[in-house]
Amino acid sequence: MYIDYSLWEHYEYSLNSLHLDLNNPRLKYREVNLNQPEILKFLIANEKVYELAKKISEEGYFVGEEPIICIENDKKIILEGNRRTGALKLLQDPSKYLSKAKANILLQNILKNNFPVGKKLKCYIAPNRLLANPIIYERHKGDSLQKWKTGNQYAFVADMYYEDGLSIEDIADVLNESITKIVKPLKAYNLFLEGKELLEKEEDIIIEIDKFDFTNLERFYSYDEARLLLGIDFDDENGELIINIPREEFDKRLLIIFKIIIDSERFSREFNKEDDKKEFVKKLKANADFNLSVPEKQSVVSKATKQKSNLDEEKAKINQRRKKAIKNTFFERVIPKDTDIYFNNDKLDSLFLELKSLPNEKFYSFALLLRTYLEQSLYYYLKTNDLFESLSDKTSKKTIEDSGKKVSLVIDYIKNNHGVQDTISKDNLMNILRFNSSKDYSNASLQIPVILITPFRFKVST
Repeated sequence: MYIDYSLWEHYEYSLNSLHLDLNNPRLKYREVNLNQPEILKFLIANEKVYELAKKISEEGYFVGEEPIICIENDKKIILEGNRRTGALKLLQDPSKYLSKAKANILLQNILKNNFPVGKKLKCYIAPNRLLANPIIYERHKGDSLQKWKTGNQYAFVADMYYEDGLSIEDIADVLNESITKIVKPLKAYNLFLEGKELLEKEEDIIIEIDKFDFTNLERFYSYDEARLLLGIDFDDENGELIINIPREEFDKRLLIIFKIIIDSERFSREFNKEDDKKEFVKKLKANADFNLSVPEKQSVVSKATKQKSNLDEEKAKINQRRKKAIKNTFFERVIPKDTDIYFNNDKLDSLFLELKSLPNEKFYSFALLLRTYLEQSLYYYLKTNDLFESLSDKTSKKTIEDSGKKVSLVIDYIKNNHGVQDTISKDNLMNILRFNSSKDYSNASLQIPVILITPFRFKVST
């Protein structure tokens, strides 16, 4: 199936906004509902994520390894790149997940190489899970990335058939594989699920799909005599399991066989050459618990009970990244156009018109010009109301009073600490220190912004 990947969007996201995928084949069949920190702990413990984080912190994050995500329930889910994303998340807080020794190794690498732990991660956005499957499948069945275990690969194909509801032909088309290569894992997967459920129910033995030796299982049922003993066959069109003996007898035989197969080393020894295989089946037939005289009773038992959906319908289900609406505010003004303030003063009125002309984006310019405008307005108010003289008198009087208090403290200090008995004239000391001079505030700093107006307005107008 041809897919134009060049049409996929890419975007940079913070690591905290990216969700590791609980439906990742490495996790899904462990029958536990993990939260994000627990998923990361699992990947560290089982999928060499610490080693990958160490490599990244030493050598850098290679370009061309962007994760693939899709949007599900408004969450950004990592479909491809869970180990890499997990490694980058680990580098953000090594001490939270690792021993002190391992955490220190990563922290030293981060400091030494100035690794940008807070940098956003570029991701490609798949329209849906289905359209990302060809890339995921191709990468993890080979050696380009961390190769999935056989069970993970088989489960990936089974999910497309049983959960996504695709036909065998559709899956082959999507994954660019032959129908035979799609049916093969479905056969093993169906029989595995039967054995897995029996072991858990009858023996309280939990087997994990990624740790199970599928090669041994396939070797067993590919041997005609062994398959006949188990009483099964497969539908070559879809890999569904066909049971030819009563369910009770089938369960009994399958349980015994699976208890042997899960001991992979023992099974490999006992089910090796042709003579070994015949002897193996002969011993099984001698089991007193088996009723070899039961009549054939054909029934189809498979997990394919869900209604299949059409590939085109699945492809049409596109969850796009929600884009923030970008509102162009350049032509919006801080001060509405219909607002007018007039002082009947050319300088002030020109300043206000300049303020009104500034758009929202020019907030620094607006702040500076507003300060100039307010200072000039105050200066204009004081001048037109003849308040400078009063301001000068009040300010000078207050200044002289404050200075007098300071001089008195100095005189007391000299007399008390240095034993000076002579009279020290406060007025003379005030004059020496020039604390008695009155100041004229009519030309105070309020006029200073006037000098700045021309160059500032020139800058704004450009």
